[in-house]
Amino acid sequence: MDLWFDIIVKKGYLMDAIGVLGLGLLGLASVRLSQRYRSWGGSLLASGSLLLLLGRLWVLVSPQVLTPELRQAMGSTANELVSLAPMTLLTLGLAGVVWGLWGHEQWLREER
Repeated sequence: MDLWFDIIVKKGYLMDAIGVLGLGLLGLASVRLSQRYRSWGGSLLASGSLLLLLGRLWVLVSPQVLTPELRQAMGSTANELVSLAPMTLLTLGLAGVVWGLWGHEQWLREER
């Protein structure tokens, strides 16, 4: 029981899997919304959800890919850019989702 608790709760694998699954479902729903209504808000929502998914996957994969030796070989500037990239993707993705929802709602008001 202690091993399962350590893997699922302490290391957060369950929350990571649920988070990535939720972002994937958000992306699929936004693509469907964009295709069904052909609104610019739906397209922006789909782009934002894709950026959120990419940012989250970057956060999950970077500890395995970016070893300390690789970080040292990249140099300080590249290391800073690689460290800031996930936060930039997540911020732009959230802005895209919010702006896309607002834009789709405005588009629906204009259609009525």
